[in-house]
Amino acid sequence: MKMSDLKEISSKKIDNESESRHSKITFLSFGMYQLTWTIVGSANGLFLFFYYHTIAGLDPLLIFTATAILTFWYAFNDPIIGFLTDRNFKWTRKWGRRFPFILLGGIPWCFSIVLIYSAPEVTVSPWPTFFWFLGVNAIYEALITLTDVNVGSLRVDKFRTEKERRKYSSYFAPLDMLALVIGMVVPPLLLGLAAGAASYTVMALLVGLIGLVFFLLFIPGAREDKVIIDRYYSGEYESMNFRKGIIKILKEKSFVSFWIHYATFMVATTILTAMVVYLTTFVLQTSSDMMTVLLAIFLTGTLISVPIWLKVLKKVNNNKKVYLIGSSLLCITLIPLSFFQGLIDLAIFMFIVGLAMGCIWTLGIPVMLSSVMDQFVVNTGKNQKGFLMGAWGLLSVFTAFLDELIMSLIFSITGFEAGLETYSELVASGANVELVIWGIRLLVGVIPMIVVVVGTIIFWKIYPLTQEKILENKMKLKELGF
Repeated sequence: MKMSDLKEISSKKIDNESESRHSKITFLSFGMYQLTWTIVGSANGLFLFFYYHTIAGLDPLLIFTATAILTFWYAFNDPIIGFLTDRNFKWTRKWGRRFPFILLGGIPWCFSIVLIYSAPEVTVSPWPTFFWFLGVNAIYEALITLTDVNVGSLRVDKFRTEKERRKYSSYFAPLDMLALVIGMVVPPLLLGLAAGAASYTVMALLVGLIGLVFFLLFIPGAREDKVIIDRYYSGEYESMNFRKGIIKILKEKSFVSFWIHYATFMVATTILTAMVVYLTTFVLQTSSDMMTVLLAIFLTGTLISVPIWLKVLKKVNNNKKVYLIGSSLLCITLIPLSFFQGLIDLAIFMFIVGLAMGCIWTLGIPVMLSSVMDQFVVNTGKNQKGFLMGAWGLLSVFTAFLDELIMSLIFSITGFEAGLETYSELVASGANVELVIWGIRLLVGVIPMIVVVVGTIIFWKIYPLTQEKILENKMKLKELGF
């Protein structure tokens, strides 16, 4: 059979899949989690390094050291959380397997960001600030892991067909873009409500409250119905051994290749957005309002691209191919960001990067990750998606480790000292200002590009899932009763 025939069959199977039992309200409500996750996470990613580096006055290498310790701890902690929650409990029949843990982690997580931005400033010794950073980030990551592991597993169980997942993607991507707008554009505006370090505490509190509102709207969509709960009690269900489960995850090519690519994407995104505040403060030397404008332009490009990428996906009907196209375009569009000459061309470049980045946001978690989880369940014969999500949960800490390593190294090499809040303070410090500025320029474009190129090549070479394999996995899942 020709490849064109296989594609036609694959397309017809997707078109002929039965209608979802979930209402549009359920899709919308479930998508509200992305608003909570992205608003709180984006605000934290935007200011975390800048706050501890310039406001609290913690040396970049100490920030990296604390992050390295957290990364090592969560290499064990995240999979364990996934393993321990991936089973039936005495409350499962009534409340579901995932829902109780989602509530237990999600609500306090919204407010844990306040602790992060209430750090003691470095005076004589940096260690109180160092241990504060270590402790509150451990709490923050533990709560989001508990929540995210169970939300991610529930998403795959709730939206099982390719048609449902693509439909959810049409909700997920715009909501995620809206969340990015709120999470990146609103926090800089909130900093004006107070003075000095207290402005960051107030900002974090208000961001947490906004996140909580959307989390409460997410709760109706997060409930597990009888169909899902019955699958948890499938006769074939048997808990997987922890050690064997870790080995199976590491052998799963689809997971490893996608995890690596998405990690590089997250590293690049975090560095890019974190550098916007450095660009406006030290390169452009403008007010924080310009930071809001640049981020809004970037996110507008991303939002506009969402329906375009969904149409491309429907026409091509090849998840891997479209994902690779988007990733390759992202690599190309990142380069000019390091070499902008003025505000206007920087704004144009930010918009174009947003257009390319929309592909990864649109397909990544709703479509690609769901297919990877199906593959894992089929290969193991165990409906323990939470185990896999525990390993996926390492992503945020691992990316924080890499992006803070990269930023710390560049700032150390260029002589960018901690505690310098303005351009005039940078000049007065005696630093090589031109070298520091070039470090910031490279961090906003060329360095993220190199990171994404590495992930793109690995994904292209290793990721094994074709559309035919994806549909075959869905049939096997039905046979297994999962």
